[in-house]
Amino acid sequence: MGEVSTLGEAIELAITREVQAAEFYMELAGRTKNPAMQSLFESLSEEELRHKARLELEMMKEGLVAQTVGRLFEVGRPDYAADDQIGADMDYQDVLSLAVRKERRSFRFYVELAGVAAEKHLHDVLLELAEEEARHLVQFEMEYDRLTRKQD
Repeated sequence: MGEVSTLGEAIELAITREVQAAEFYMELAGRTKNPAMQSLFESLSEEELRHKARLELEMMKEGLVAQTVGRLFEVGRPDYAADDQIGADMDYQDVLSLAVRKERRSFRFYVELAGVAAEKHLHDVLLELAEEEARHLVQFEMEYDRLTRKQD
C-alpha cells in the first residue's frame, strides 16, 4: 500500500480502523444467536465509535496534521492490513479467533503509534486506546477458552 509519515496520517488511519472495527462488531452482533455475546459485540461497536471520536478530537488540535515525525510504519504491513471478513461458513469459534487476531493487531497498532507521538497528551491517549483494545482481546480470549474447554 503505502507509507504513513506524519502523525496526522497515522491518526486518520486509526480513525478508519475504528470505523471498520465498529462495523465488524455490529456484523458479529447481527449474526450471533447468543444474547450475551450479541450485547458484548454491540457494546464493543459503540466503544470503537468512542475511540473514533477521541481520535477525531486529537486531529482537531492545532498543528497535529502538520507535524512530521518521519517514517512511522508501513501501512501495508500484513499485521495491520489483514482482511477481517466474516465468512458465511464460519462458526462461533472461528469468529472468536478472528476477533482475537483483530484486537491483537489493534493493540500493537496503538502501542507503535504511541511510541512515535511527541506530545505527551497524545501519547497518553494512544496508550489508553491500546489498553482498551487489550481489554477487548482478553474478553475474546476468555470466551474462546471457555468455548474450547466445553468441547474437550
